[in-house]
Amino acid sequence: MKNYNIKDKWVIVGEIIKTHGTRGLVKIISYCENPHSIFDYQPVVLKSTWEKIDFDLNENKNKKNHFTARIKSSKNIETSKIFIGEKLLANRNRFDNFKKNNFFYSDLEECNVIDLNKKAIGRISGVFNFGAGDILEITKFEDNSTVLINFNQTNFPKISIDKKEIISKISI
Repeated sequence: MKNYNIKDKWVIVGEIIKTHGTRGLVKIISYCENPHSIFDYQPVVLKSTWEKIDFDLNENKNKKNHFTARIKSSKNIETSKIFIGEKLLANRNRFDNFKKNNFFYSDLEECNVIDLNKKAIGRISGVFNFGAGDILEITKFEDNSTVLINFNQTNFPKISIDKKEIISKISI
């Protein structure tokens, strides 16, 4: 396994959602704003093994954000099943048009959530989108419970990736 620092150099761009056929192909979902731009960020690798995946361009005709890929170490459906749920990474240096004040959602993970009184109330443990908008999962320092809050400018007016802090207007 290569010694990569995920937070500094790699960004989650997709996920394996199911197997496809009997010869080891898998279906992936692209998390990119323009789903087809996942092809521009090659190499795309598996988070757990850093193995490069190859997109099967002949099979990519289905849904607009679902594509077919091959994992070289997987030769059949049984060996591909273990990769379901696996995150796909691309090197952040491949994102040419990334502006300085922007950030990736993966940059938010592990940021401290601070209230308007500058009190640390929790840490972001996940960023999700189940179809109704972006949601932050925050693990509270007080009791280690988690809360889900809609991620928008109103709820979180200030984000400092450098300080690993995000200001919350919501009292949790």
